[in-house]
Amino acid sequence: MITSSETPTRVRQSHGAWGGLADRILRVRELGLVVVLLLICTIVTTRAPRFLDGPNLEQVALSATLVCIVALGQALVIIARQIDLSVGAIVAMSAFVTASWLEGRPDGGILMAFLIGCGVGVALGTGNALLVAVVRIPAVVATLGTLAIYRGAAIVIARGRQISATVLPESYQEVAQLHIAGVPLLVWLALLLTIVFGWMARYTRLGRNLYALGSSPPSARVAGISETRGIAFVFILSGLLCGFVGVLWGARFGTVDAVIARGLNLEVISAVVVGGVSIFGGSGSVYGAALGAVIFAVLQNGVQLLRINQFWLDAVVGMAILGTVVFYMLLARRVERAEREWRRQATLRRTGLRVAADR
Repeated sequence: MITSSETPTRVRQSHGAWGGLADRILRVRELGLVVVLLLICTIVTTRAPRFLDGPNLEQVALSATLVCIVALGQALVIIARQIDLSVGAIVAMSAFVTASWLEGRPDGGILMAFLIGCGVGVALGTGNALLVAVVRIPAVVATLGTLAIYRGAAIVIARGRQISATVLPESYQEVAQLHIAGVPLLVWLALLLTIVFGWMARYTRLGRNLYALGSSPPSARVAGISETRGIAFVFILSGLLCGFVGVLWGARFGTVDAVIARGLNLEVISAVVVGGVSIFGGSGSVYGAALGAVIFAVLQNGVQLLRINQFWLDAVVGMAILGTVVFYMLLARRVERAEREWRRQATLRRTGLRVAADR
């Protein structure tokens, strides 16, 4: 007979065995991404040895940085069971407003330029937050609408004008050219932000609340977690990172107009999903999203070096997204079945204890 003192321990052990199933699988997710990345690099290098040339690797790293930084915010949005389709438009608006300000003030400070770009991003992210968290419009609908609004506003403000590097301060362009220990500053920034947000999501109360919201909003509300605040936070943070990237975009490419970053939405969501963040929310990490951005940068470079039709890259990305989503669907169902089985066993144990006590 199982005594009452033994039951809680055994139930916790059973729950840990079943509930830890997903954790054990997801714990090696980033390791699997690293293996995939190394495999892709090996295949590309055997066909195009110049892939490992220093200048080429630097270009790959720079290509990944801007997508990576936006993907950090998008990862937290999706973990909270939302989605932000307006990131490309926010980057474009932030980049053009910042470049316009610098064009009229050649001696303007770079710090002020970053404050302006980030301020624009926060303002547009707040617009998304109000629509989703306060008005309660589904995120996919709200951000699809703001995507058109923000992009249209940028086009109206630009009036077809393009700002070239020749009218921008040299100090602004030097931001993207600066190297520290032989590594571009932009790469260091992306790495630092990845570490900071990865730590925040994993070890702070705020990060745990976001996972709780994504896993089960009703349960999170019962636990006293504010759904409105959590959703507002991730959209404002996503806007902030997009504004930051908008400033870096102008420094990296020099030429800025209202139609830049058109395909950024797809790139970012692809990096996040393939990086292991469940599109259903509540699972994944910003580290995986960052690795996803690097993988796509390597694939893009490999396609160019090997002179492969761009169609195949698009096809591979599409298959990777579908495969990842299907995998996490199956995983979620398996964990759900395990959870139901654990609850059934726990109920049987409690029933057995009551029967034994009555005797």
